Amino acid sequence: MEFCAEKLKDTIRKNMELFISIRRDLNRLAELSYEEYKTQKYITERLSEWGIENFPIAKTGVIGIINRSEECIGIRSDMDAILVEGQPRHCCGHDFHMAVVLGTAKVLVDMGFEGCVKFIFQPAEEGPGGAKRVIEESGLENPKVTKLLGFHVWPGVDVGTIEVSSGAIMASVDDFEIEFIGKGGHAAMPEATKNPIYPATDFIQSANNFFCAFSNKLLPFHVSFSSISSGQTFNVISERCKIRGTVRAFDSSLQEFIYNNIKKLAKLSAQKYDCHVNINYYFQYPPLINSHQATEEFLDVAKKLLGPENVKKAIPSFTAEDFAFYCQKVPSVYFRLGIKEKGKGENPLHSSYFDASENSIFYGIFLLAGYLLATQKS
Repeated sequence: MEFCAEKLKDTIRKNMELFISIRRDLNRLAELSYEEYKTQKYITERLSEWGIENFPIAKTGVIGIINRSEECIGIRSDMDAILVEGQPRHCCGHDFHMAVVLGTAKVLVDMGFEGCVKFIFQPAEEGPGGAKRVIEESGLENPKVTKLLGFHVWPGVDVGTIEVSSGAIMASVDDFEIEFIGKGGHAAMPEATKNPIYPATDFIQSANNFFCAFSNKLLPFHVSFSSISSGQTFNVISERCKIRGTVRAFDSSLQEFIYNNIKKLAKLSAQKYDCHVNINYYFQYPPLINSHQATEEFLDVAKKLLGPENVKKAIPSFTAEDFAFYCQKVPSVYFRLGIKEKGKGENPLHSSYFDASENSIFYGIFLLAGYLLATQKS
């Protein structure tokens, strides 16, 4: 490495109490999507305190820039919490993400780094897709982001270890609502009704059989039915039956294939039982696809920083992330940061029992700052 890794480690260690306190402060501020006003204010105050240019974006987001130039490398952190047991809580680790990215900004400033870096603190990752709004508001421009780094804390992966690979590592997500409309009536006289439950169950079975025949190890995908509702009592056949579900895939071409066949199968089931059908299909996030070239460069540096034994291949996950929208616009690398240590970091994301070792903050900063110091030109 052209820079001194030990000097970087010393700089991070000197500030670790601060970075841990930042993480804990942000954890207490937990706010839902597009409600991150206190979080936005906190990040802005920290960046300003360290002399880093910053401004708001996407309603409650923040962008920080060091060494403004025409082009830059970007680092993204999400900001929002999720609703768990009736309260906004950082059970997806976004407090850790913000602490790592804020820590990276401070460390680079303290070390006199001369390259241009844009720090994107993005709201509303948990559902609304704040990444799209950041892009629409030119968050990747002025200075132009030529490469983007993102990450997520990952349960079950040891502290000091990351998982990363090129290609698709997270799935697309599409949601659907399909309502079959028949003719309601008394359950004791079913011959006078058109029970919408029958085409609904026929559709679920037909779709399950059809898509199971196409999904395989080379082109895996999921079509999951998560809700079916019709009627409210024993002796009334409802006029309507609604099905909800979600679709996950690693190939964008599969999204259109699945959509077209869901429509076709739903219409066939409705016709079979002489019912009508309304189909609402929502294309949400594309698959998250890491750039091959950018990932190979990142892997080379990560192995030197962490040791090759601590840089593992990422097995694709059917979970989704709006970082995928950035990947469509600029060469990007998204990795998983290990948080498992001494009994922490073993419970799943979005669980009320989620926790993580705060030592993971050190390694997140060390990897991001180290990568920039090793590759970015002033």
